[in-house]
Amino acid sequence: MKVKKILIMALICITAILACKNEKSASDGGSGKKLSGNLITEKPREVTIFAIFQGKAIDGELPVFKKAFEETNIKLVSVASKNQSDEVQGFNLMLSSGKLPDIVAYELVSDFENLGMEGGLIPLEDLIDKHAPNIKKFFEENPRYKKDAIAADGHIYMIPNYNDYFNLKTTQGYYIRKDWLKKLNLQEPKTVDELYNVLVAFRDKDPNGNGKKDEVPLFLRGNIIRKIMMGLTDIFKARAVWYDDKGTPQFGPAQENYKEAMIQLAKWYKEGLIDKEVFTRGMNSRDYMLSNNLGGFTNDWFSSTGTYNDKLASKIPGFDLSIMLPPEYKGNNKTFFVRPTYIGGWGITSAAKNPVELIKYFDFWYSEAGRRLWNFGIEGEDYKMVDGKPVFTDKILKDPQGKNPLAVIRSTGAQYRLGMFQDAEAEKQLSGQNEAVDLYIKSNVIEDDLPVLKYTKEEAKEFLKIDTQLRAYTEEMTQKWILGVSDVQKDWDNYVKRLNEIGLKRAEEIQKTAYARFMKK
Repeated sequence: MKVKKILIMALICITAILACKNEKSASDGGSGKKLSGNLITEKPREVTIFAIFQGKAIDGELPVFKKAFEETNIKLVSVASKNQSDEVQGFNLMLSSGKLPDIVAYELVSDFENLGMEGGLIPLEDLIDKHAPNIKKFFEENPRYKKDAIAADGHIYMIPNYNDYFNLKTTQGYYIRKDWLKKLNLQEPKTVDELYNVLVAFRDKDPNGNGKKDEVPLFLRGNIIRKIMMGLTDIFKARAVWYDDKGTPQFGPAQENYKEAMIQLAKWYKEGLIDKEVFTRGMNSRDYMLSNNLGGFTNDWFSSTGTYNDKLASKIPGFDLSIMLPPEYKGNNKTFFVRPTYIGGWGITSAAKNPVELIKYFDFWYSEAGRRLWNFGIEGEDYKMVDGKPVFTDKILKDPQGKNPLAVIRSTGAQYRLGMFQDAEAEKQLSGQNEAVDLYIKSNVIEDDLPVLKYTKEEAKEFLKIDTQLRAYTEEMTQKWILGVSDVQKDWDNYVKRLNEIGLKRAEEIQKTAYARFMKK
């Protein structure tokens, strides 16, 4: 803690020293010349950046960033080594070093904005107003997205990395083996009761035809317990996380419908309808279940799950894993598989000598050319213009080594999480699952999520402590109930009592305060 305080004091001093220099940095590089196109400086300039995404430190030599350098004369130089893969660890090491780069990108918004409120990041609103016309226009046209950028103290310290939320609210849905349905002369289930009957048939009637009772009717994939919890409870319209209940944040695992979901899921598990290793099989579950012709029903990502029909066509004759709408439960046909409006973002540190140039660089990525570059990569190589719209080439969509299109485009530097805007059309093309995505959106089955709430430093510290304990306890009890180790109906009252002892009521108060603050922006 002392190290952090010393760092912040040093940063404040640096800010004071540099303040008189900052406004001298303009798009003409101080030469008085008017620059053409997207150029920001007359001479090439290197700027340092901390950014780690999916275990990889940013590489300014990737094609997309090299192209941005050609356009702007701003070159990104990573301060994180290629050996660093843990973003949180790298962020903390950077802070403890006492030396900040010019730009920081980070996923955990609360920690990131706390750095801003402590003086490590500079407020961006005035810079945006004066020097970032594309971002300014974007905020004017998208007030909700602007809300997402404002910290608890009213300043903007980061430009979020936005999802195209209003055109693509979800990237996940329900899938079922329709070849099994056809073989057993069953209809696609529309309700949870019908789904139950289908899963029983999958268990008992040997749809894979091997003469063994080895089918796993319901399976899920996840690298953490909470992902499995969310996948299971969504079937019964319960929530495993905080959610927006008509303007009031609520903790899902404390609600009566969560108890009801546990009762039903424990029954399904006991009857052999749910994978016996659902909490331990991990991320390989989907590959194992489908490749071995064992799994019948799941919920997972559109972009990757929809590719199995092609992958397994030659191995499993007639294999057909197809999208279906969320099964209706007690008149509710919604799914809570909704993504946030953004994940992480980037900001300018108080150590930066040329914040005007940096905000102009941020602004480039919100220009038409910049947005296309970040979403689609290099024109002529990664995409071509067709009828005025960018369309990915076979280089991206049909990799000879069979790589996922998203992985291929990201290898160019495109869609690296910084502070850009994700284009829904790019996502749809990469997933190859336009029909699945459109089905969910047009059917209006996606329930809006609680916004990413912002906290003061004090609120964040208190809430994180309580929420971490709530999460650990609910995960422990959820596994016990579903696996049949304990009985939710006998445990429920003491369970709720324990949640309150941990601090549920105080956490609810903090959430309500943060929600009200967000809505007033």
